[in-house]
Amino acid sequence: MPQNFLGLDIGQSTIKAVVLTKKGLTGGHILDARIIDINACGGIEAALKKLGEDKIFCGIPCCVSLPAKDLMFRQVNLPFRDDSRIKKTLAFELEPLIPLTIEEVITDYLMIPHDGLLVAALARNSVRDWIEKVEANLGELSVIDVSPAVLITQMTDKKSADCEIILDIGCHSTNVAFIEENSITHVRSLAFGGNLVSEALANDLSVTKEKAESLKISNSYSQTGAKTVQACCNFCSELKKTIEYMKINGVLQNEPTRIILTGGGSLFDPLRKELESSFSSSVETLELIREKQLEIGKDIQSTFSPQIMNTAIAASLRISSGRKSFNFRHGDFAAKNTILNFKKQLKWAAVIAGIIIALMIINQLFDYGIKTKRLNTIKKQIAYTFKKNFPESGNMVDPVQQLKTRLAENKKTYGFYEGLPETTTVELLKEISSLVSPSVNIVINGLTYENSVISIKGEAKTIDEVTSVRNDLSKSRYFKNVTMGSTSLSKDGGKVDFNLRIEVK
Repeated sequence: MPQNFLGLDIGQSTIKAVVLTKKGLTGGHILDARIIDINACGGIEAALKKLGEDKIFCGIPCCVSLPAKDLMFRQVNLPFRDDSRIKKTLAFELEPLIPLTIEEVITDYLMIPHDGLLVAALARNSVRDWIEKVEANLGELSVIDVSPAVLITQMTDKKSADCEIILDIGCHSTNVAFIEENSITHVRSLAFGGNLVSEALANDLSVTKEKAESLKISNSYSQTGAKTVQACCNFCSELKKTIEYMKINGVLQNEPTRIILTGGGSLFDPLRKELESSFSSSVETLELIREKQLEIGKDIQSTFSPQIMNTAIAASLRISSGRKSFNFRHGDFAAKNTILNFKKQLKWAAVIAGIIIALMIINQLFDYGIKTKRLNTIKKQIAYTFKKNFPESGNMVDPVQQLKTRLAENKKTYGFYEGLPETTTVELLKEISSLVSPSVNIVINGLTYENSVISIKGEAKTIDEVTSVRNDLSKSRYFKNVTMGSTSLSKDGGKVDFNLRIEVK
């Protein structure tokens, strides 16, 4: 008997649900689909409870696809590709890059070209909450993935070195995935969505937002006005800046040659035209139903919108898919029950047995000299990393423990805080610019802002100038604490390198 799977696309205002049954290796049948308004139900848990009132959505394996804005994504480079070594080293490499301790998050990673990893981190409390809420109202939660990575795993493979972009345009935000050499290299979330377009269209047509939303969905407007065009232009400009920034930092190697649209916002023709005019790339619409050869139940065909439900469809396919993507149900949160039938278990057991035998054969082929050479290379890389991050240390005895001790000391000095202030980044930059006296001769080399903490790195002529800057910034109505970190003479000896840490109210 074919097994059913449930895919949930969790958004800021809606939950999109799809129940699908697989048919062989390709193809499937969408039995039911639903869109639940979270605000109308009174919250996420109430919305899941309402969905669970229909028994077709209950008691079957489920995949939850979370928005990109709920996670942290970082690129990490390691000199090896072995999973066991990666798991031992990843926590050490990732901890300085995120504003939480490694004990507070659960991570997963994907291999990307050139010895890199795309690492995603999700708060453990969030994973625990989703498991409790879904399993209390629907049933077994098998996979917790992220949109649009879950979409890419279900797209038809096209081996290419070109850069492609997936835009999943929702109501309040757009999930963006960048693909190079057939691998997901990065995921971002941009503050642009269908609601912003509806507001601009309402102003241009002098109608209510609800009316503008209806006209947008039905494509019943004659033409768009200046504000609608400007909203689309602003989004394209922000996307261009993001691509340029990622190229400068080496995250992307090439200009995008293809842009693939999905989500409700992809139905808006003016946005498609603006993307075509702003980028020298083909702009296409994702047709997951056709690519996966899926059938839609007759009783839902009239109300089913493939573009809006693409992510939920991909989530339902993700459960039984062997393709690699993120899954935060591992370790302490591993699913207790298997979702595969006996034949699939036997198939995977055969694959694992084959891999083990292959590894045993490969292990015999590697001689002592090759292993020694690899070990020496790794030791050199560890020594280089240690000296780079801990130059004042005289001897390297236990590099991992020494660096952990150093990180613990830094945490006591700087600390990390959660929460996002209502003050915008632009306002904070204006505040810093206005408070620092023009007569002070400083150069800012780096500025980061994450989890209510601003970190500034720079150089000044004297330590008195750094103290003056700290005192000026302490007068801000936005900042509750300004502290000076480590200071040192620059390499040329003529200036002072400094660090400032600013806590935002």
